[in-house]
Amino acid sequence: MSLFDFKTIAAIATPPGQGGIGVIRISGKDAVSACRLLLKADNGTEFIPNRAVFQLLNNPETGFIIDEAVVTYFKAPNSFTGEDVVEISSHGSPVVLAEILRLLRSTGVDLAQPGEFSMRAFLNQRMDLTQAEAINDLINSQTTYQARLAARQLRGELSRQLQPLKDGLTGLIVHFESTVEFVEDDLDPLDLKIFIARIEGFIETLSIMVESYKVGRIIRTGINLALIGRPNVGKSSIFNALLGKDRAIVTHLPGTTRDTLSEPFSINGIPVNLVDTAGIRETEDIIEQIGVERTRTAITEADFVIGVLDAGTADPVEDLRMFENYPMNLYVINKSDLGVSIRDEFIAALSGRHTVLEVSALKGTGIAQLNDEIYHQLIGAQQPGSESAIITNERHCAALEDALASLRRAKQDLISGFTEEIALDNLHKALKSLGVITGETLIADIINQIFSTFCIGK
Repeated sequence: MSLFDFKTIAAIATPPGQGGIGVIRISGKDAVSACRLLLKADNGTEFIPNRAVFQLLNNPETGFIIDEAVVTYFKAPNSFTGEDVVEISSHGSPVVLAEILRLLRSTGVDLAQPGEFSMRAFLNQRMDLTQAEAINDLINSQTTYQARLAARQLRGELSRQLQPLKDGLTGLIVHFESTVEFVEDDLDPLDLKIFIARIEGFIETLSIMVESYKVGRIIRTGINLALIGRPNVGKSSIFNALLGKDRAIVTHLPGTTRDTLSEPFSINGIPVNLVDTAGIRETEDIIEQIGVERTRTAITEADFVIGVLDAGTADPVEDLRMFENYPMNLYVINKSDLGVSIRDEFIAALSGRHTVLEVSALKGTGIAQLNDEIYHQLIGAQQPGSESAIITNERHCAALEDALASLRRAKQDLISGFTEEIALDNLHKALKSLGVITGETLIADIINQIFSTFCIGK
């Protein structure tokens, strides 16, 4: 039995367009009765939970057969939404699916809003808010790395990591309140020291989780990576080598690239928008000047900037002077196939501040190492297989930061000798902030905003 008396809803659950199979999902107390009206010569067909049954779908208005379908019934509360759910799997014709949906609506079934099935699953306690968000993340994942992290969150990993924190904080509040209630004077110094130590433990754990968002944000949203340098140093060749295809035009003529060119790809599961840029130099050519200006814009918009150098013509002093006004992350000396190595000179000129790699875009040597170095600088040692959860959601990070701020205030309250009630208030605020992440602390506007980003049918 659903915890809420919602109207019955339906939606197409498969992507738009033609396909071998199309699925319509119906959820609510009238799901079975609405579906019965579409069954050809229904003679009290028994809907057995978790069993798929072949059926002929009939238009009750005309008597014509609509399609052959497989109908599956999931009885409340053992369904995705926690309500009675019927899924109709027909052939994936947009015309057929639209007709089935129209006939369901004629029986009084409403069209589902974006994310409404998942919202009902959350409200009926079939999952918490982090798991519901993970569904959307999994659907929208573009790399295996993103999908793995979303799948871990869907299985409740973040919730499980938060639960000991919430339990411990609740226990601390209860202990603190009972101590304050039965002690007329100030807290015993020993008790005070114990309370502060426990708060510091929570602060340390939350700080690690907040810090993981630096990596999590990159995994979730990806980065803009710009290749910059003088004309004809091989930026476009490296661009093509990283992509594994000929996307940019490459010639021996300086200034071939006169505009920025971008292409998405991934490095070990990290989404990257790779940007090839016009060579940086002083020029009288109006078109090339515009290209150089766009290069500077691309640099300001980049999260990661690679300076490309030519092994045959590079000059450590002059080249590094050109790069000194830009936020550089990595230097790559191209054309290592020429047999000239100037890497040590550049490392010395940089005083070890940046990594310098040698590659040959022409031969493909060093490109794998370049990929690995970019990945290492972005992610470091943190992997999705590690025990600690990586925070990838900005909302989660903001709530953790709120909880962290409240705990730090509570600690300072106790150290400064403020009344215990003030410290308790901050402990309660920290617990409430953690509840916002999983949805235990319900905020209607946040809930609606989250589910409105889902696709219809999910």
